[in-house]
Amino acid sequence: METILKLIKAKGQRLTSQKKQVLLVLQKKPQTVIEILGGVKLKKVSIDKATVYRILTNLKELEIVKEIRLRDREVRYELSNCEHHHHLVCEKCGDIEDVALCEETILKEVKKQSHFKIDSHTLEFFGLCEKCQ
Repeated sequence: METILKLIKAKGQRLTSQKKQVLLVLQKKPQTVIEILGGVKLKKVSIDKATVYRILTNLKELEIVKEIRLRDREVRYELSNCEHHHHLVCEKCGDIEDVALCEETILKEVKKQSHFKIDSHTLEFFGLCEKCQ
């Protein structure tokens, strides 16, 4: 989080309490605007949906936040300073966890089976989390 805060200041941006709270909420997992809004409001910070969108747009422009879409096609946001990872999605409660996999092994296997030139990829696993099993 310290790196993100320094980057915001280095770009001449203000770190408002609302922006800081959005960043803190995003540290947990990828979230929709509504989930982010609810997480910030839980901390007793006054914020509305339009402000969350403005903050997210600003953070995307600074390349601090990125959009992801899972199987439900709903836009979620996550911090982009994390190592490349994939997601485990619980189909019952909707919880999302990050999982790091050996990219090199996966990409070598794809290359072995295909002549496709890969620019980027996403990989999600769907099932039941430990609480929902």
